[in-house]
Amino acid sequence: MASALPQPLGDAPTPANMKLPAGPLGKFFPFLLWWPLITRRSLKDDLLAGFSGALIVLPQGVAFATIAGLPPQYGLYAAMMPAVIGALFGSSWHLVSGPTTAISIAVFAALSHQAEPGSAQYINLVLTLTFLVGVFQLVLGLARMGALVNFISHTVVIGFTAGAAILIAASQVRNFFGIDIPRGTPFYEIIRQLIVQAGNINPWVAGVGGITLATGILARRYLKKIPYMIAAMIVGSIVAEILNLWQGQDSTGIMTVGALPAQLPPLSMPDFSLDTLRHTLGPALVITMLALTEAVSISRAIAVRSEQRIDANQEFIGQGLSNLVGSFFSAYASSGSFNRSGVNYEAGARTPLASIFATAFLLLVLLLVAPLAAYLPNAAMGGILFLVAWGLIDFHHISHIWHTSKAESVILGATLVGTLFNLEAGIFIGVFLSLVMYLYRSSKPEIVPLVPAPEEGAYHFVRAKGRPECPQMRIVRINGSVYFGAASFVQQALQQIDEDNPQQKSVLIAAASLNTIDIAGAEILAQEARRRRRLGGGLYFYRLNQANYQFLRQGGYTKDIGEGAFFPVMTDVTSALYWTLDPDICRTCKTRIFKPCTGKLLPDGFRRQRLLLATDGSEFSHAPQEIAIALAKSFGVTLDVMTSVPTAEDDEMARARLAVATRAALVAGVHTEEIVRHGKQAVKEVVAAATTADTNIVIIGRRPPRGDLKQRLLGDIAEQIIDQAHCHVLIAGWQSQMWRQRILVASDGSMDSDRVAEIAGQISKVTHIPLTLVATVATGRDRENAADDLALKAARIRVEGIECDSLIVEGAPEQAIPAAARELGADLVVIGYQQSLGRGMADQIIGRLDCAVLVVRSGAEAPQIDSAVAKQA
Repeated sequence: MASALPQPLGDAPTPANMKLPAGPLGKFFPFLLWWPLITRRSLKDDLLAGFSGALIVLPQGVAFATIAGLPPQYGLYAAMMPAVIGALFGSSWHLVSGPTTAISIAVFAALSHQAEPGSAQYINLVLTLTFLVGVFQLVLGLARMGALVNFISHTVVIGFTAGAAILIAASQVRNFFGIDIPRGTPFYEIIRQLIVQAGNINPWVAGVGGITLATGILARRYLKKIPYMIAAMIVGSIVAEILNLWQGQDSTGIMTVGALPAQLPPLSMPDFSLDTLRHTLGPALVITMLALTEAVSISRAIAVRSEQRIDANQEFIGQGLSNLVGSFFSAYASSGSFNRSGVNYEAGARTPLASIFATAFLLLVLLLVAPLAAYLPNAAMGGILFLVAWGLIDFHHISHIWHTSKAESVILGATLVGTLFNLEAGIFIGVFLSLVMYLYRSSKPEIVPLVPAPEEGAYHFVRAKGRPECPQMRIVRINGSVYFGAASFVQQALQQIDEDNPQQKSVLIAAASLNTIDIAGAEILAQEARRRRRLGGGLYFYRLNQANYQFLRQGGYTKDIGEGAFFPVMTDVTSALYWTLDPDICRTCKTRIFKPCTGKLLPDGFRRQRLLLATDGSEFSHAPQEIAIALAKSFGVTLDVMTSVPTAEDDEMARARLAVATRAALVAGVHTEEIVRHGKQAVKEVVAAATTADTNIVIIGRRPPRGDLKQRLLGDIAEQIIDQAHCHVLIAGWQSQMWRQRILVASDGSMDSDRVAEIAGQISKVTHIPLTLVATVATGRDRENAADDLALKAARIRVEGIECDSLIVEGAPEQAIPAAARELGADLVVIGYQQSLGRGMADQIIGRLDCAVLVVRSGAEAPQIDSAVAKQA
């Protein structure tokens, strides 16, 4: 059985098996979570990692203490007790607390002008500063304020670190070159003194420093398995001892650090006098944020590789306790050490126990090698610190920031320069500029023009990027927040839309990237919605998150904006808003980027007409040409002009024909599209052109009648086009003119005649010509039924604001309808081709009329629907 198999004792903890229920004890004592998971393998790995960490911290601790203006042993003290407490109470498995370069230079810069570095008074100030840092960190951790470190940007940290590195190097100029520069001298004064005292440089001291520096560089490059600092210290110490034995220490002037006390960290007591607290309170706040930023950043950087989740608040608590306890064990302010933490992880540490082992090994090393520090020259320490300073300057990221963002470059430069003059001012300047830059950017959220995604069935939008946009509705995405700082900018941007294009009275905001809205933002959105309604448009939202919607609703802003102005995800919002657009603009619109734009209906529910003029260029094409141009202008649509020629060789003749109609249309302000078809059968090409262009009405001419007027007068070509075309056909004889008096509609009471009346009603509405419904009856007994039918049709037409009356005549339709047209002075007659009038009667009616005749096909793919129904769709 699987459960009976022995479990391997050597398995190391992993991100999966280290997750234990925290509980109240685990929350306050994190080490209770990982202590039971220690295995034989983890103990071995932690021992090796701890030994490597102890070797690393020995030269670093001495160097960092020197930077901080403290006796060298204090750097080692700061690497002991804080590391143990930080490991027990922090959340990171690999973070090692101890002295760091940034904290050391911050301590020196903050206190060196208040007391002599290295003196008893100076040490008391440092211990008090450390205690206050621990208290501040602990309070922030208990208050769950871990997010505060996010306000110190990466750019500020890089600039501060680079400035601190320069200060480190400047502070060692006196030791490296052997010139007399008082401690605590400002950076700019150190540079001046170096130039002034260039002739006083001690060659023996500078030689030792140079050899140490060169050894460290070479060891770091070629002897990667040996700690380069230890190698540099050994070589520098040997060279200094040889020179002192050869020339004598009085001649060379090579001074040494002096022997370190081989003892445990002595107990200490911070100075809690009001004067000391007053001098250390301000620097403690700065070092608190700097130390927390450094610790959390390092722990997160290593956690990315170790796949561990870091609790910033717990790290605050761990760092606070480490500094608070450390201040009573002669330790100065500590933080997460990048070098020690990195070595800890690379050496295979499995649990925070590695930090505790490192402290034990460091104590053992201190007891054994402390007397050897008497042979460590100050010049060698200067060379080592030059290496440390050089390594702190992140040239890669500085170059990246310079080439990526000039604004970030200004922040970096200001932080760096400010740090050189005043450490506290440097980091405060950086944080302040970062916040100012953030506020500036957030006050101008990106407003991106959008268009519907071209994919079939897609509900999302894509950047316009030069693509045609709707002339009536602007679609934008707001990337950011509409809060008090950005309200004015957003309002101005929305108002600029209709200022640039007065037709864009409506705005749709794709609000998926709209983070938050405050009261000021809600006010301007409600105000903009009211303004756009007065213009005849509206303000709409798509995919506004629930939190923002509830905020607007609780504040009553949805009433001003409109309850129907909010569309949830996966809504076909453009199809819904299409019916709010101006149909007169839609008639001439060519962009048609919304799905309904390619449909048959305009926003008012009427059919989107498309006209085609078929011309042969003869003198009998003038009348249909004038009518086609006038009708296209009335509908506000583009006019397709086509002609057919037998072969492609006749294209020049075809273009000449079309040019006549195109010029006339241009004068009238009508846009045209030219179509040339090749084929010997003119009827076939006209029908094909109408089908391809999805034409609603084909306009053709009719030659004068020949022979006996009693015979069929329509003509074979016109008759075939009417018979074969899938759209309506308007026949204009050589004597026809654009109607200006009255439109006559022949009705026989059938369902087909309802469609005929609707088509005639559309034409009457756009041309503003009154309409008369005419019904023919055989006897007086049919008059009552016909009158009821005409009254119903007329009432429907009048609802659309069209002037309409009716007339009943007796007699055969082929004679009565032409007679009624002449009596009424009608200059357009509308009939149905498939009505009960009959196909032959239709031919005879057309043949007996001199005015234009529109033949409505009942089977055409152009059925009319009521405009109210269309608006509800």
